[in-house]
Amino acid sequence: MTADDNPRIAVVGDVTVDWMVLAPSGVGPSTLQTTYQWEAGGGAGVASQPGGAALIAALVVAAGNERTDRLTSRGPAVPPDALVDPGYSGLPRTFAVWQPFPVSLDEPRPAWRMAQFLGLQRPTESALQWERTPPSDDPACLMVDDANLGFRDRTDVWPACLVSAEARPKHVILRQANPLAAGPLWRALVEHCGDRLTVCCSVGDLRKEDAPIGQALSWERMGSEVVAAVRAREPFADAQRVIVTVGLAGAVLVPRTGPATLIFDPLHQEGDWHRSRPGTPFGIGTAVAASLAIAAAERPEDADWAGAVRRGLQAARVVHLGGFALTGGDGAPALRFPLETAATLLGTDAPETPFETVEIWGRPEWQIFTSAVSEDYGPLARRIVEEGEREACHRLPLERMGRWVSVDRTEIESMRSVREIIREYLAQPRPPRPLSLAVFGPPGAGKSFAIKQMAREWMAGGTRVTVLEFNLSQFGSHDLAGALQRVRDCTVERALPLVFWDEFDAAPGGHELGWLAQFLAPMQDGTFVEDGVVRPIGPAIFVFAGGTHPTLAGFKARAVALPGAKATDFLSRLRGFVDILGPNPAGPDDASFMPRRALLLRALLRGRAPQLFARERLRIDPGVLRAFLEVASYVHGARSMEAILDMSGLSGKLRYERSALPPAHQLGLHVDAEEFLGLVHRSPAPSG
Repeated sequence: MTADDNPRIAVVGDVTVDWMVLAPSGVGPSTLQTTYQWEAGGGAGVASQPGGAALIAALVVAAGNERTDRLTSRGPAVPPDALVDPGYSGLPRTFAVWQPFPVSLDEPRPAWRMAQFLGLQRPTESALQWERTPPSDDPACLMVDDANLGFRDRTDVWPACLVSAEARPKHVILRQANPLAAGPLWRALVEHCGDRLTVCCSVGDLRKEDAPIGQALSWERMGSEVVAAVRAREPFADAQRVIVTVGLAGAVLVPRTGPATLIFDPLHQEGDWHRSRPGTPFGIGTAVAASLAIAAAERPEDADWAGAVRRGLQAARVVHLGGFALTGGDGAPALRFPLETAATLLGTDAPETPFETVEIWGRPEWQIFTSAVSEDYGPLARRIVEEGEREACHRLPLERMGRWVSVDRTEIESMRSVREIIREYLAQPRPPRPLSLAVFGPPGAGKSFAIKQMAREWMAGGTRVTVLEFNLSQFGSHDLAGALQRVRDCTVERALPLVFWDEFDAAPGGHELGWLAQFLAPMQDGTFVEDGVVRPIGPAIFVFAGGTHPTLAGFKARAVALPGAKATDFLSRLRGFVDILGPNPAGPDDASFMPRRALLLRALLRGRAPQLFARERLRIDPGVLRAFLEVASYVHGARSMEAILDMSGLSGKLRYERSALPPAHQLGLHVDAEEFLGLVHRSPAPSG
């Protein structure tokens, strides 16, 4: 390790030896019998590397060498014997299985990534060997890696600046694992360096200590819950700031005083980015900690903490994307953390990253959309249609499932929560009963469209899906058994039935909500009766789409008031729901309906007339676009928008011109034709 007489960064803490079992490509645990594995030969191997504080120090050294001012540092080293002997007991050892994965689902080129973490072996106290930290002449930054492997309790190996008020570093970066904010090291740090202490931990560490941080539904919710969890932990108040990483997707920076900052990828939430890039991410904390140390050492008086987090997260992504470096051949394989790749990015002052920053508001219902969009929603909506949502909304959280896109927090949270419920259902080997969900929205809101687009993700993952749609308002009393038999036929053919029960809240024979009682057995027991025979349905996803109530709350209020409707029993069998807002204003305070329209209109045009697009830019008459976005309402919601496109003369056209619109009497089926055409022909407002 580089040793300088006056290092600007000193790295101390727990050191590990990370042992990696190299598995042959494409061979998972117990995939082949031993005899075939034996014949394969040459595919397996064992490699090791320094971990913990030693790896952070190596990365800081490499990144420092990339910088023009040659940032100097000092850190611990691993004894050579520990890297060649898996039985070496002087240091903690980690064990994991590594194998080649495709770079992404769209790129088959292999990258070496962790497949399975096997665990940690701690040495006995008598065998544990520590390298005494040498004295330092007041470094600009002290980087402490506390993995709860012994360093936090061993005062005899701490650097003098941790216990001396005379030689305090300007900044202390503490990367800490569970238990957080605890132990002798923590007490010493807050006593001597609390006013200059930056703590870095993962959201998983907070969750392990029962912090109420739920699954990733929206960046607003994630940011608010992390801030609340940090500020509810009293010992954290002794630090100057706490930084909580959220996987490879973002982080939350919580200062001792003042507003917190959310650092986020607008296109991905927790778990999304690496889900399409298989393998377990490694080195997130290492890259972020190294980046923070460099930022603190370079600008001690005004370090760019958010910028450092962005660089660290991007470096971790680059490491995961390219994988570990394999050298040495079949005889003596060596797998190494790609120091040079990560260091090049950390050594860059302002690298390109997808991460944005926004101040976290105190109100639970806050939206990044409303806080980040300072202009009227009209110009934003026009840019969404003409330029695409990625270009127009590049600083806003954007959720995409197939062609369904939303920037609205409420819609995003609803759809992501349902997606997680479905993902858990599909992970079961053989679900005993259908998964029952409900979708509500005004007529034409696009209820089935949203769920069908979500189904594209399941099909991309290899699930064979058959979509069945039944309108219960058209069913007779004996039709339900036949429909359920069609569902059962799909499961026999080893396809997953995605079944839409449209207008399930219809009134058969004048009996309001009369269908609810008929679905109780299929939903709960996964069976139905046909000709006196009880038949199993098998795995399926039931989507109950309401036709008379725009929200679950409205349906529930009406249903529970009806005697004999079995509403409570029906609702207890639902496992999730979505309220789809649609393209019409949901009320007088719904200011975001225009961007919703814009996203829907662009998606419909992509499917109906792709020739209108020059790469990502849509060619459309400004008056036509104004009318689609600003008309007061669509009679049949999204269906009316789609109908106007179907009635327009777009075949053979490269631009959506006003001459392509249908005549007024046809438009009148779906909008106020006079208002719509008035918007088309209205002169634009003078600029300036």
